[in-house]
Amino acid sequence: MNKDKIRSVVVDDVDMMRATLKKVLDNFPNIEIVGEASDYESARETINQTKPDLVFLDIDLNGVTSIDLLNEISCSPKIIFITSHPDFAIKAFELNAVDYIMKPISPERLRKAIDRITSEEATPTDSDAPSSGFNENDSDRFTPDQIILLNFDNKMNFIKIRDINYIEAFGNYTKVYLHDGKLSITYNSIKSWDGRLPEDVFIQIHRSTIVNLLNVTKIEKWTNDTGRLFLKGIEKPFEISRSYFFQIKKKYKV
Repeated sequence: MNKDKIRSVVVDDVDMMRATLKKVLDNFPNIEIVGEASDYESARETINQTKPDLVFLDIDLNGVTSIDLLNEISCSPKIIFITSHPDFAIKAFELNAVDYIMKPISPERLRKAIDRITSEEATPTDSDAPSSGFNENDSDRFTPDQIILLNFDNKMNFIKIRDINYIEAFGNYTKVYLHDGKLSITYNSIKSWDGRLPEDVFIQIHRSTIVNLLNVTKIEKWTNDTGRLFLKGIEKPFEISRSYFFQIKKKYKV
């Protein structure tokens, strides 16, 4: 078997969708289809038999969620979810899926996902969803009223930077929460956000958390020289690590 080939299995409960995807994959010479399946049981059997490098997996298989399938296979292939259901995106990223592609399939989006697998670093790149609306290589900081695009429930929306409430690290991704509670998952890191957000509006309080200063209601000292921060409308406090608490007091205390 050619070691440059990515042995792949296609799983979808709709015959036409499998045929369409295989036709699109014909344009990728490094993809070798070694099996296909139309339901949960046959998918498990096919994957266990062929032990592929990659599985193109539909979320909904005749009413059964395919995410559970990953606990019932005897190998560890890369997974690219291809689905009509945006609701499982967070769970998919928790499972370290390569990508979560919404139907109808975009060949360009598929190419980016496959390129990510073959890349030595296998790091996320810009794509149509989820998206942060900016390039990590840019160095200019946003202004509070600058508008960017974020993806919410598989719909792209323009939002102002000042409308971001807080940002949390999420593996190789970040969760971006707005004032109204809406959540967007982006491929950008906490470090890249910290380098682009306006310094007079946003502060990093932990290696995994950035908050909007305009929404802070209270900061208090906590145990072991750490702190706690409270945001409007959120009952649970945010932890301020020792080093960041020291920097905040040094910069803002009068």
